[in-house]
Amino acid sequence: MPVDRENTPTGHDPHAEVQVVTPDRWNDLVQLFERKGPRGGVPIPGYCWCMLWRDEQGPVDRRKAALKATVDRGRHPGLVAYIDGRPVGWVAVAPREDHSRLERSRKYGPAPGDHAVFAVTCFYVDREVRGTGVASALLDAAIDYARESGATALDAFPKTSLAPHAAASRRAEENDSWMGRLASYEARGFVTIRAAGARTVMRLRFDAN
Repeated sequence: MPVDRENTPTGHDPHAEVQVVTPDRWNDLVQLFERKGPRGGVPIPGYCWCMLWRDEQGPVDRRKAALKATVDRGRHPGLVAYIDGRPVGWVAVAPREDHSRLERSRKYGPAPGDHAVFAVTCFYVDREVRGTGVASALLDAAIDYARESGATALDAFPKTSLAPHAAASRRAEENDSWMGRLASYEARGFVTIRAAGARTVMRLRFDAN
């Protein structure tokens, strides 16, 4: 499902096109997650493979294989952003029940009576295009995707305050905001439904279909 977001709420214009990760786009996600940095290392997603909330805590190869198996089964774990055909960003967005560890959490677990609620659990943007509106494009696309997939609501889990080391460094702040920023969610109508320590559980409710 393509979602174009040429004009983002930040006023930037990254010409980002956002697509659902399907088997034919798996290699694009691998390219993004395993893209070497200036010192030869890979970004954080190249180690975790967004399996924290999906309850796969084994070695890197096992986490990667588990995410690929999810995609190959026809489940959609998230969306990837492209600029000029190059993958530059990722947002993990899927039904809450796809995240077994999240569902068991006393802090972040579902509310009584929840039905067809999706969750945003991770963002990653290539360092070369950070600050250009790609994260905004990804969040807008995640909202559209959840709504169009029949979700009744979309949950998010931003931090309410930054650790001292993160507040003192832009790079550390970006890494610390991997579940999204509070202000970005508030700007799109998410409201807090539960305080959860360093994070808050926010929800955007969709009109009944």
